[in-house]
Amino acid sequence: MKNTIYFPSFEPLSENWLKFALLYMEKFSPIIPKSGDKDLSNNFSDVVKHTDLIKKYKPQYSQGQRASINAIEFFDKVKGAKHRYSILLNKPNLDRYFKLKEFHTFYIYREKFSMDFEEYCEKNRYSTYAHGGIMVCEELAFAYMSYLAEEIAFEEGVSIITDSNKFNDFLNYRKLTPKSNSKKNEFAQGVINLLLPANLSEIPISKIIEFRNKHRGLINSYNIELDNSLDSIQNGVTENDFVKRYNNIYSELTKEVIATGISITAVPLGIYMLMNNTTTTSEEYIKEIIGGIGMLLSGGFAASGRWKDISNKHNCRRYLTNLTRIS
Repeated sequence: MKNTIYFPSFEPLSENWLKFALLYMEKFSPIIPKSGDKDLSNNFSDVVKHTDLIKKYKPQYSQGQRASINAIEFFDKVKGAKHRYSILLNKPNLDRYFKLKEFHTFYIYREKFSMDFEEYCEKNRYSTYAHGGIMVCEELAFAYMSYLAEEIAFEEGVSIITDSNKFNDFLNYRKLTPKSNSKKNEFAQGVINLLLPANLSEIPISKIIEFRNKHRGLINSYNIELDNSLDSIQNGVTENDFVKRYNNIYSELTKEVIATGISITAVPLGIYMLMNNTTTTSEEYIKEIIGGIGMLLSGGFAASGRWKDISNKHNCRRYLTNLTRIS
């Protein structure tokens, strides 16, 4: 998965989601103003410092302005029809709920919104003053941050991701996160959970960081294969089916040999054994296989793109195998 804008908070709601991101995602960008750096947890700071997973995004004033305008327009609709939008944020009377100070437990930094938005919330009693920002309820904070994330994602040409599933109806109403993306993320996590030797919560985050840095290139191959399998995922292929598929990639090499018109009996014994050795994990071995049967010399197989495709499948298989060895 390429870079995405993460919301609503600085950090994922659970450490397990952060671990999953380390094992799957290329990069994600939480919206963190400069004044928020001091509030990051030690584990999150370690991930920022020691991996390429997190690219902190500092919101721009113009983005906060546009997000504020859009949010105010939505909250005005809520005020005008107190129950119409209840299903979106799971409260029967949102206007009344937004005003309850005991639920003003979520802090939004001032760098993320305009003065108009602050005055709007104050006038409607939707917020409580806090140094450097405002305190609001979780529902209002989520809604506002979705508008800010949308503005940033549009400007940067990327997508949006969140680990909160409490307000899926709101996300669907706003059409912010395509279901295909959500399905792919769930599937990717399911495959990882299937292969890990222990529950993700039992593996120290330091081990996950070390594993990511060691297998960074293979994570890219895993993502490519997930993208290539997206239609199958949407049509109900299981995580077990996905894993089993990569136990058979070497048979594809045999098919390619036959497709070139070369008799399989003409392949040197050592090369044939490599082709059928399911424990082969070195990229150099695969190149040796191709070279050994003369495909690179003829250029047909390499030029066709099939070599790249099988090589990527091979790297995905290596990654799936290595997931079972995290300790």
